[in-house]
Amino acid sequence: MRRLCLVALGALIGLVLTAAVFVAAVLSLVRATPGVWSEPVRIGAWHMDVGVPAALRMATHPVVMRAVQHRVWATPYGPIRLHAGAQADTWALLCSPCRVPVSQRDAQHIELSRVELIAHRVAQNEWQGDFVLGESARAVRGRFKASFDDRGAELRFILPDTPIAHVYQLFAKVIPEVSKAQIDGRVRLNATVRLPRRVVIVDPVVDGFSVAGLGTEALMNAAPSCEAPGRGFGSWLPRAVVAAEDQRFYEHAGYDIKEIAAALTQGLPAADSPRGASTITQQLAKLLYTGDSRTHVRKLRELLYAVELDRTLGKARVLNLYLAMAPWGDGQCGAAAAARHYLHKRVDKLTPMEAAWLASLLHNPDRDWAAYSRSGQVDVKRVAWVISNLRPMGASNRESLIDSLPQWRPDLKADAKPDAKTAPR
Repeated sequence: MRRLCLVALGALIGLVLTAAVFVAAVLSLVRATPGVWSEPVRIGAWHMDVGVPAALRMATHPVVMRAVQHRVWATPYGPIRLHAGAQADTWALLCSPCRVPVSQRDAQHIELSRVELIAHRVAQNEWQGDFVLGESARAVRGRFKASFDDRGAELRFILPDTPIAHVYQLFAKVIPEVSKAQIDGRVRLNATVRLPRRVVIVDPVVDGFSVAGLGTEALMNAAPSCEAPGRGFGSWLPRAVVAAEDQRFYEHAGYDIKEIAAALTQGLPAADSPRGASTITQQLAKLLYTGDSRTHVRKLRELLYAVELDRTLGKARVLNLYLAMAPWGDGQCGAAAAARHYLHKRVDKLTPMEAAWLASLLHNPDRDWAAYSRSGQVDVKRVAWVISNLRPMGASNRESLIDSLPQWRPDLKADAKPDAKTAPR
C-alpha cells in the first residue's frame, strides 16, 4: 500500500510538473516582445503583456480548434460555440443571443438574436468567409476578410445590396416602429476595422430609402408647443441655422449619408469643421418622438421618423417647426423666445451677425451660453464657421463679418447679461 501511495504521489507530482512546464512554455510563446502588437492580461494579482499575434496563431491552430469545438463558451458578448465546417480548414462560430459592440467610446452594444461567422483559413494569418446576422429568410448576410501580423490586424466587412427593412428587422424587439412602418430602399456598405489603433472606416450607399405608416403627416397643421412668432422668422435666422446645423438641408431626404458615415468612422483625425451627423430633420424627430438618449437604437428610430417627416411635411415646414421648438439654452424654447431673451428684439429683425451668433448656440445651447456668461466672449471660431456657410451672401460680406467678430458683442438685455461678478472688466 505504501508503495502504491508513493507511485500515485509521484505520478501526481509528475502531472503537476508537466502542467507547470506546459503553462510556462505557453506563456513564453505568447509573452509580448518589443515592437509587437500586445495587450495587457490580468488575472488577480498576476499580469502580463501578451503578444496578440502569437496568441491568435495559437488559438487558431487546427489542433487547438478541434480540441475546443462543440463547447459553449460564456463571453461578455454572449454564449459562443465553435464547430468544424464541411470543408477542410473551415469553421463556424455561433453566438446566440449576441451583444455586438458598436461604440468603443461609450461601451454601447446592440443585442442580436443570432450572429454566425463561417470562416475559411486562407493562410496561417489570413481568414475569409461569410457572416449572418439574425434568423430566417430576412437575415442580413455578407462577407468578411481578416488578416493579422506582428503590427496589428485588419478586418474588412462587405454588406451586399440588402433591403433596409431586413436591417431594421434585426432590432424589431427594441424598436417598436418596425412593426408598423413600411420601410423601402436598399443599403450596401464596406467597412474596415484596424487594430490595435481601433480605426473604423465605414462607406455606406443607400438607394430609395422611404418610410410610411408613422403618422407624421398629422404635424402639417399642428401648433408647436412653444410660442410661434406672428411675423415668421425673417430671412437671416433660418439661413444661419441651416449654415450651423445642416448645410445640405435642401439636398438630402431627411438624412445625410455622408455625415452618418463620418459619425460611424472612429479613430481618424477629426475634421476642422464642427459638424454633427444629425440633420435638422433628425433633430426635429428627436424633439417630437424619440427623446435624446445617447444610444444607437434611438438613432435608428430617429432616422425612420426623419425620412418620413421629410416626405410628409417638406423642407419649409420641417425648418419652421424646428425653429419654433428648438431649445436655445437658459430655458428658452424656440427662435422667437431666444431672440427676445438674448437680444430683446423680434426674430425677424435680427442682423446677419446676430442670427449667426444665435444659430451657433444650437450646437450645445446650455453649455455655450454658460461659457459666454463666464467669459463675456463669443465663440469666435464657431460663429465664424457659421458665417462662412451663410448663403446667400457674398464672399466679401462674409469676410467682413468674420473680421469684425473679435470685437463684436451681442447687445444683451439686462436679465440675460453675464453676471457682473463673472464678466471680465
